[in-house]
Amino acid sequence: MVLDAVRAAVGKEFVVGIRMVADEDLEKGISKEVGVEIARRLANSGKVDFLNIIRGTIETDASLTKVIPVTGMHSSPHLDFAGEVRAATKFPTFHAARISDVATARHAIATGKLDMVGMTRAHIADPHIVKKVMEGREHEIRPCVGASYCLDRIYEGGEALCVHNAATGREATIPHIIAKSEGPGKKVVVVGAGAGGLEAARVAAERGHQVTVLEASSQAGGQVRLATQNPRRKELIGIIDWRLAELDRLGVEIRYDTWAEKDDVLALAPDVV
Repeated sequence: MVLDAVRAAVGKEFVVGIRMVADEDLEKGISKEVGVEIARRLANSGKVDFLNIIRGTIETDASLTKVIPVTGMHSSPHLDFAGEVRAATKFPTFHAARISDVATARHAIATGKLDMVGMTRAHIADPHIVKKVMEGREHEIRPCVGASYCLDRIYEGGEALCVHNAATGREATIPHIIAKSEGPGKKVVVVGAGAGGLEAARVAAERGHQVTVLEASSQAGGQVRLATQNPRRKELIGIIDWRLAELDRLGVEIRYDTWAEKDDVLALAPDVV
């Protein structure tokens, strides 16, 4: 058997698990009952150390979204099901399916539904999730907004990129952690509080500069906020909300209802605009 060959190759001390569909959710597919029985037999076989449970099929893009839900779809849709498999097998169980926030992951572990939570896309958006939790900075975690740009790029371009974190996949040229400037601090004015303007302000502030943002409208967000008027795209607001929270933490002032005319900008005596 394959599992016997794997175990023979890696030895007894190596952790071996199996990712398996425990319910294809199809009329003529593997049913929940059959899937749970397969899981129970694998758990009792002594040949694996954990089960990684998924639900659904992936033969089309539409069916794939039930296994890997995208923006506008339910969060952690199969968590309770994975918990049922764990309860039936009483065996270490892993699961990943749009568990994108620490609160849900913590709930999954605390209630005994899972032994380990997979947060793949969440870590693409912020690879420092664990570090921030350990340091008491959970509020600084950059959230996954479910845009699934990462999936598009992985499957179509062969690269893992993120619509919310430009540094992901580009670490050789764009750092995740912004270093302080070695030179003197400057007064920086950013015109526009759309996603691009907010990011420019965040990076400048992280570098140690004094930053003021001028925004013509009464709220930040620009085209991203417009996109979120579609209920299916509402989670994209995380791109804006996270940056606003970061700018508040960094002491950046945002002046709304300001057209950023010449006199408005010059009155701030900026070194950089």
